[in-house]
Amino acid sequence: MKGIFLFDIDTQRDLILSAGALAVPGAQRLIPKLRRLFDFARTQQITILSTANAHEPDAARADGHPGYCVRGTEGQKKIDDTLLLHPLILENRPVNRNFAEIIRKHQQVIVEKQDFDPFSNPAAEKLLRVLPPYAVLFGVPAEHSVRLAGLGLRRLGIRAAVVQNATMALQPRDAAGSEAVLRAAGVEFTTIEMLLGALSGL
Repeated sequence: MKGIFLFDIDTQRDLILSAGALAVPGAQRLIPKLRRLFDFARTQQITILSTANAHEPDAARADGHPGYCVRGTEGQKKIDDTLLLHPLILENRPVNRNFAEIIRKHQQVIVEKQDFDPFSNPAAEKLLRVLPPYAVLFGVPAEHSVRLAGLGLRRLGIRAAVVQNATMALQPRDAAGSEAVLRAAGVEFTTIEMLLGALSGL
């Protein structure tokens, strides 16, 4: 199970829960699937790289959606189902750390950011250099953060697969276009059933 890692994108209360400040339509229905992925990773000791928006109050947002995932609020927290015990949180600022040692010591690392692009925090790319060469992506929003994560992975030469039924778009009409862009970049698509079935047989 050391050949893959999970790339958990923005599974925060403001985006996942129906009462969230920028709730992705239907995303609350993803929770049982997200729980399955995290339970599997926990038991199989698969590393999880998570991203989390961490906006400052009243700050201008590069992603154009103000007022959500404000640092220190309940909405900024990850949902309980996508949070392991004692994760390491890396704020969006220069970090002088041994990233290989970080991965050895922490099964889950949470990279904070202030816009949709996971690679706006340079720690994300540094972590990828010491992670397995195959990423399994899921989370929200499909047409923004998930798309940018997939494209960033392919730019770095890392194989990637999106778990289709563990991902949702903020604007459902944009989901197909986002998938087409990712497929053109070489990103694969799977379902949680296919993924866990294949991994369980290894």
